[in-house]
Amino acid sequence: MENCKQNKIPAALMEQARKLTAYDLLKIGKNAVYGVAGILQTAIEAAVAASSIEATAKAADADTVFYHLGKLSVEDTERMLKQHVGRSVELLKRRFGGRKYAVAIDYTDEMFYGNKKTEGVVGTKRKGSTNYAFQYLTVNIVVENCRFFLFSYPIFKRGDNWRHIEKTLDILEEFGVNAYVLLLDREFNNGMTLKLLDGREYDFITPSDQDSKFIRWKETAKKFPAISRCWKVADAETTLIMLQEGEHVYGYLTNIEEEFYRDDAYILSWLYSKRWGIETAHRVEDGFRIHTTTKNWIVRYFFFVISILIYNLWVWVNLNFCLVGKLRITVAKLKRILLCAFEEFWLWLRSPQRWFSMPSLQNEGRGYFACFGRLRLPIGSATALR
Repeated sequence: MENCKQNKIPAALMEQARKLTAYDLLKIGKNAVYGVAGILQTAIEAAVAASSIEATAKAADADTVFYHLGKLSVEDTERMLKQHVGRSVELLKRRFGGRKYAVAIDYTDEMFYGNKKTEGVVGTKRKGSTNYAFQYLTVNIVVENCRFFLFSYPIFKRGDNWRHIEKTLDILEEFGVNAYVLLLDREFNNGMTLKLLDGREYDFITPSDQDSKFIRWKETAKKFPAISRCWKVADAETTLIMLQEGEHVYGYLTNIEEEFYRDDAYILSWLYSKRWGIETAHRVEDGFRIHTTTKNWIVRYFFFVISILIYNLWVWVNLNFCLVGKLRITVAKLKRILLCAFEEFWLWLRSPQRWFSMPSLQNEGRGYFACFGRLRLPIGSATALR
């Protein structure tokens, strides 16, 4: 039974990869040598290999790929992300029923070492000798044993946190994702954001700033946990719960009904800890990053989205086949299957007669060939490979 599942995985992966390449991302003329599928497949292969376009391009050369990607708008890439994620959300709903989810919202940085005035670059926490980065808002559904990327958006400038949250809430409602709590990074701890969440009736937890006001209240607290029910953040009013672990005192802001944590306030720490899996998700997603030196922030956003979609493909295959523990498909195996399949595909294009006997389909990769026939190629791809 389990072997049957494993045998179906390569074909399922390639079918999903085909869907990625079939998206009508760009308007390319019918007489163009390379079509959209070739551009997208080149980007996907580079992401799977965690390499550069220049090193992996087999059809369109790197200059051609970047020329066409230079036509993209942020909205083009956002639409592509939403279409593919929308399909996966339906799988999550089937897998987990009508349940509600914890949703984690964060920023992630792609550090930048060039001119800080480059378009799309923003200031951030210092890392690796620079204070500047291309920054992305990321929204994750937190479910058992996985983190699923729901949305991402490039940050043009700092200080618009409430607008980013507003966009996130719109996306949740568009996908029909029910969130029982939003787990927010400390950067979203501001009056405009908290008022927005209250107004749209979303429960949230976010760490409190340990500023002078926090310290004064900590010094007057007689015991912990301590609750302040009318805590002010600018012109917003919320609840602060102050907790202690050893000598460390920390706090959370939340609008969750007190009945939920009255008997054990440390349940808020347990709930917020679900968010830490995002760091692991980002490390996995980093393994699908396309190496590039381009300063075009829209192209970089597209590359970031490609890495998210392939990460989600890894989550998808494990959820779809209900794989856990030792049966779980690792990232390394996912890459091996996809890279092998792509390589066999290009070899087949160069010399289709070599497949008449198809001896190499008797290994882990059997099932690849069934998908190749359904991969729609750009005009001129076969010619380019002669």
